[in-house]
Amino acid sequence: MANIQQLFGELERHIKREEHDKVLIISDKILAVDPKDKDALHCKAITLIRLERYSDALSILNRGLEGKFVFEKAYCLYRTNQLSDGATLIEATRKQVQSAGGQLPWDLRHLEAQMLYRMERYQDCIELYAGMLKDTSKSDDSYNDILTNFNACKAAVLYSGETLDERWRAEDVTKTTYELSFNSACARISQGDYTQALALLEEAKTLCRESLSDYDEEEIEQELAIIVVQTAYVYQLLGRTEQARELYQSVLKIKALEVTVPAVAANNLVAIQKEDDLFDSAKKIKSANTKALGVKFLSSQKRAIAMNELLLQLYQNKFAACRDTAQQLLKSQPDNDALYLILAATMHRQKKTAKALEELKEFAAVKPDSVAIQFAIVQLELINGQDYTAAIDSLARFLKSLPEKEQHRPGYVALLVWLYDQAGQGEKGVDLLSEASAIWTKNNKGSGSSTALPLTLLRQTAAFKLRSHRYKDAAKDYEELVRADPSDPASIAGLIMAYSEFEPTLAEKYGASLPEMKNVMALDVESLERVVPGLKREYVSTENAGAAIGGGRRPLGPGSRPRRTGARRLRKRKPLLPKNYDAAAPGTPDPERWLPKRDRAAARLARTRKTGGGSRKDMGKGPQGLNLEGGGIGGTGSARIAGREPIAPAAPAREIPVVEEVVDVAAIAKAKSSSNSSKKKKGKSKGKW
Repeated sequence: MANIQQLFGELERHIKREEHDKVLIISDKILAVDPKDKDALHCKAITLIRLERYSDALSILNRGLEGKFVFEKAYCLYRTNQLSDGATLIEATRKQVQSAGGQLPWDLRHLEAQMLYRMERYQDCIELYAGMLKDTSKSDDSYNDILTNFNACKAAVLYSGETLDERWRAEDVTKTTYELSFNSACARISQGDYTQALALLEEAKTLCRESLSDYDEEEIEQELAIIVVQTAYVYQLLGRTEQARELYQSVLKIKALEVTVPAVAANNLVAIQKEDDLFDSAKKIKSANTKALGVKFLSSQKRAIAMNELLLQLYQNKFAACRDTAQQLLKSQPDNDALYLILAATMHRQKKTAKALEELKEFAAVKPDSVAIQFAIVQLELINGQDYTAAIDSLARFLKSLPEKEQHRPGYVALLVWLYDQAGQGEKGVDLLSEASAIWTKNNKGSGSSTALPLTLLRQTAAFKLRSHRYKDAAKDYEELVRADPSDPASIAGLIMAYSEFEPTLAEKYGASLPEMKNVMALDVESLERVVPGLKREYVSTENAGAAIGGGRRPLGPGSRPRRTGARRLRKRKPLLPKNYDAAAPGTPDPERWLPKRDRAAARLARTRKTGGGSRKDMGKGPQGLNLEGGGIGGTGSARIAGREPIAPAAPAREIPVVEEVVDVAAIAKAKSSSNSSKKKKGKSKGKW
């Protein structure tokens, strides 16, 4: 007994000195004497947690301390990413405590909120943090920490696309801590208010520097890194990619950062670079997609990184790897329509558009409600030979499969009308617009709206009718637009254009109501009227240019030239002839006059006489009798052998005109290469001698 007391004294001394390895040794000695000693087991479990050996600590807590030390066990489950088991354990503990009339301990409530956030159960997490805020005084040091996490949950709800309860309406909490300003900026980003988000991020930077004024500059830069990355993300959303690129690269140069910050910066840089510098993008995406980061990122972040990796493989033409990865991701993300589009894109980039279209139609059969897949089918049908009829059929078939309320959404109608217009079926487009307008009017009246049809839709409908030469229908729509907003110059101009085709008097009437042009440069109207588009300046007189015939464009005066009447006489261009050509001499120009002298027939003949076969330089060369008169033995004649008489030369042939031919050099080269390739390779032969 005295030996165990001595061991516990030694254990306490090592714990105070934080000598964790020695604590484990002494704990094992105590457990060797008494394996069920709860104090020794608890001490060993806590030491293993401090050494971040959570699995070993969890095995001890499950083995000898069942039902006790719930917080330690739940914390180990949290750190080993067993979030569901941890949340279940805390919920069971809450029920036990509440049945006894108590309340869950504060540390367990904090831990449960962290688990719910990691499990992306944001609504439950908000409820839990709201209860904790009620139970905490604002003067308490932990109040700002709870409020920071509360605002982080609200931003996560907005970012995920869920609806935030009115009770937790997002409000900016400024000039308190930099964490609160940062989370308020994240909520603004989720709402699309990028200007206010940038202001809050700048405020967070200022507060961070003020609160960490006692730290080194390197430590301050490490803490500012996450704010800088978020600022770069906002710039990227605003299209200011160069500023975003500079900020991302500056963060990647900082050392000893928390692993998620440079990973996010690297992934976003890959998105900016797209198809530029693919090798550098491959290195960056590899650093952002490691197993260690998998447990730290949310599902939306992991999905974005996986999609960027797929697109990078597509840009690198690694089609097989891209398809394999996409098919693996479909097992865990069956609702991700972008994966189906990437599978089709691998075929399209290989010039197999028909195969890509076939695959998309198979995907559409599996997911008939997918708008992305259906629109991709329409796009590929347009790419594959601009088949507007097939695209119209595909889109019309998809719209008929939708509920009646969804069939006439403005985007769908606009696309179908555009296809009708491109296919030369403008009448069908106008009929579709009229049908959709009636449905939109009916729906707006049923909803109690003051206007029968949204003005933006009515404006687009009127413009299309005007382009389709339905001037009376367009005039009716423009009249309604003018009644809704009499000061709208675009609507008035459209109405004037429509009326000018069938009621010029009304067009003039509305023309007087057009607003005057302001801030117009000083222009000489008379000089502009003297300019006739499409005519040379000499056709218009500079004298008495104000008068005109019947209000026409051409001025008439004493010095003006009359308008040319009748068909214009075409002048025949004289042929280009050589310098020494004698027109009096008969014959036509030399057809080879455009060729260089070295390529003409005379030059070729001269070269043949000088260097070709039978030339003087070859006299005395070769076998005996080769250059004798008559061509030698085996020639067309024979040498004077054995007293034979020479054969008289044949009569000279008539001159054949030179005909230029276009020689396909590539075909000849190909024929030569193929003939050479058909020859067998000969081995080395020994000399005859």
